[in-house]
Amino acid sequence: MAGVDPTEAHLDEVCTVAKDNEARMTFTEHLGELRLRIIRAMIAVFVAFIVCYVSSKWIFAAVSRPLAPLKEAGIIVEGPPEDEPEASKEPAGTATPPSIQTRWYAGNPLEPFLVRLKLAAYAGMLLAMPVVVYQICAFVFPGMTARERRAARFLITGCTVFAVFGVGVAYLGVFPLVLPYLSRFLPDGVEQQFRMGETVSLIIKGLSGFAIAFQFPMVVLVLVYLDLLSPATLKQYRRVAIILMALGAAVLTPPDPISMMIMLVPLALLYEMSIWMSYLVVLRRRKEGGAADAAGGG
Repeated sequence: MAGVDPTEAHLDEVCTVAKDNEARMTFTEHLGELRLRIIRAMIAVFVAFIVCYVSSKWIFAAVSRPLAPLKEAGIIVEGPPEDEPEASKEPAGTATPPSIQTRWYAGNPLEPFLVRLKLAAYAGMLLAMPVVVYQICAFVFPGMTARERRAARFLITGCTVFAVFGVGVAYLGVFPLVLPYLSRFLPDGVEQQFRMGETVSLIIKGLSGFAIAFQFPMVVLVLVYLDLLSPATLKQYRRVAIILMALGAAVLTPPDPISMMIMLVPLALLYEMSIWMSYLVVLRRRKEGGAADAAGGG
């Protein structure tokens, strides 16, 4: 039996070590790139936070803009107490009850500062989001196929468009219409107060709820693309979907039927649009499958 050549065994060992080192260096390079992308994203978020903190007064005015109908109706009165109209200083029963007039107020000395920090954090994340998404895509896209990159771009673009649309519906439609309506239910003799932190949080949660709810068409299209749903199934369970959307609208909006309908109607329209778009997704998937079969047969 012939012995093993020690030189050949040594070369095999060297080659194995070289391959391991190459793989290890590649993994290390990926970690280095990931760290660089995270640092860049964090710098963008920090810079955006500083810019938004400096501009927090304007951001507060923009966030409270849906409350403008309350100011026009006299429900919110701005300015110091001495600036009140003379009618509000008259005895009870001879003027508008104090229950329909109020001011912004802070519950403690830290609340205005904390509200500024909260607004700067939310607005900073929103302002830096394009940079953060770009850093994520720049790290992930090289390892994806061309088809996967197209799907990712479509998903990012669609989610952004529907989120902006949902925020616009809430900002321009729901809050200006619903808040004055809700204020009419205030009993006489009960003073209504708008605490800064709670009111800002309510508006931000409402805007975020609409942005999330309006991602429904993108979720449907992804499920259709993955062949987990079909246009026929969407049409068959239309009534069930409307009931679920109504429940979601009741949870994500203030507790009144008007705001729920303002969210439900666009969601129902988006559901119908999703059905038609799902047909396009199915046709596109069939074309890609036919092209792949033709390429495989060739």
